[in-house]
Amino acid sequence: MALAAAQPENDLVLEITRIFKAPRDRVFAAWTTPEHLGSWWGPKGHGIPEHDFDVREGGAWRAILRSPKGTDHIVSGEFKEISAPERVVFSWGWTIDGVRSHESIVTVQFDEVKAGTKVHLHQASLTSKADRDGHGLGWGGTFDNLDDFLVGKPREVTEAETLS
Repeated sequence: MALAAAQPENDLVLEITRIFKAPRDRVFAAWTTPEHLGSWWGPKGHGIPEHDFDVREGGAWRAILRSPKGTDHIVSGEFKEISAPERVVFSWGWTIDGVRSHESIVTVQFDEVKAGTKVHLHQASLTSKADRDGHGLGWGGTFDNLDDFLVGKPREVTEAETLS
């Protein structure tokens, strides 16, 4: 039996920092208000036809992300910490063929800066560098959606994303 090589810790951690031109309370509310989350959550080009966010410590969340090709991806977790307006921590796991996959932990930090709000996302315990890079692309697009939401731009949804 072959042994898998250990992954360097930094290959299993994703970190993204972005500054949003909005007050910290407003950015924090976008992350912690279920109606807001449904408006921007998910990668660029993906719809969110179903979601349930019980935004409280110990509360469960689940979302179906629909790709532009109409493929559904189910992700869920639990809110571990909500410290207004500084920090949100939640677990993250995909459901593949009816089975919940490996779980990672996402920590989102909100800091006031002169230009608005600095958001730092840290996702730990990913399974590989490829997993980290894939989540990085998804979160990058998600942050683009958040930026659009904060300036009042409606989410662009394709026909395939709305099919049920």
